[in-house]
Amino acid sequence: MILEAADLIAGYNGQPVLHKVSLQVAAGEVVSLLGANGAGKSTLLKTIIGTVPVIQGYIRLEGTGISTWSPAKRVAAGIGLSPEGRRIFANLSTEENLLMGAASLPRARKRDGLDRAFTLFPVLADRTTQKAGTLSGGEQQMVAIARAMMSSPKLLLVEEPSQGLAPVVVDAVYATLREIADSGVAVLVAEQFQQVHEDASDRILVIDKGTIVPDRHRTR
Repeated sequence: MILEAADLIAGYNGQPVLHKVSLQVAAGEVVSLLGANGAGKSTLLKTIIGTVPVIQGYIRLEGTGISTWSPAKRVAAGIGLSPEGRRIFANLSTEENLLMGAASLPRARKRDGLDRAFTLFPVLADRTTQKAGTLSGGEQQMVAIARAMMSSPKLLLVEEPSQGLAPVVVDAVYATLREIADSGVAVLVAEQFQQVHEDASDRILVIDKGTIVPDRHRTR
């Protein structure tokens, strides 16, 4: 199992937002986590990456406890994050944005990461020198996902990739997430209800008020 979280309580300033959340994501699996605004899905992803502290429970990556690790150590261990709002660097080129996801890697691995990014999203190969702020919304989302993949993560966290995108672009993005999972990566996607992409998801979980809703699990 790539990701395992059990009885997870986490929140801000000691105030719980997540209440005994448990979930698993295996290699090669796309798990979609659905919820309304404020349901806790963003907090869960931030807890997994390490920017929200664990109050109780645990998180394991390939069986190793990581609950007390820093975000940097978690990334180095194999977690990639494509955040809500994409958070690209508008004044940097597409290639420079991608390389931000590989800053600590040797040159050869950076080149491998770029090759992988352009294989996943061929359109970006034609935008290498273009300022990222001038890309379309769909292309910016591709940059955000490709940047998270630069370090060859075992677990990819993707937050609201459909936000603001046309349906045809959403289909393309999810087809690539499916391709990433099929290569052996565990993929956890957080989305709002109306944006669920069932065809690409192996399992669908619903979170409400910081709790996974037991009777709303769906399997492809």
